[in-house]
Amino acid sequence: MNTSPNPPFQPQRRKSKKFDNAALGLISGLLFSFIGLVLVYFTFYRAGDLNYFIGMFTEMKPSGDYAAKYISLAMICNLAPFYFFLNRKAYQGTKGVIMATALMGVVFVLYKFVW
Repeated sequence: MNTSPNPPFQPQRRKSKKFDNAALGLISGLLFSFIGLVLVYFTFYRAGDLNYFIGMFTEMKPSGDYAAKYISLAMICNLAPFYFFLNRKAYQGTKGVIMATALMGVVFVLYKFVW
């Protein structure tokens, strides 16, 4: 006779995952890209003023080539939320971060070749 507290063939309930949400992944991916852009400014672009740096992205100033480089460096920060969601097996959140990275990739291509 089996006296264990858990019967061997009882189906297990699925635990609800707090972070398993594609919208949360998309928002965190965009937020981390923005944080990366701020870090790039404070790391590499200290010589110029903040208004010119922001103007590179909003007014399409002639230094658009630099804007594309800064966006590509900012996209590296998406690795943090990607691995956060991946290690918690929240695959929907991981999909959201990938969508944010793809969106930033489209912006990168537009800055590099179109604008």
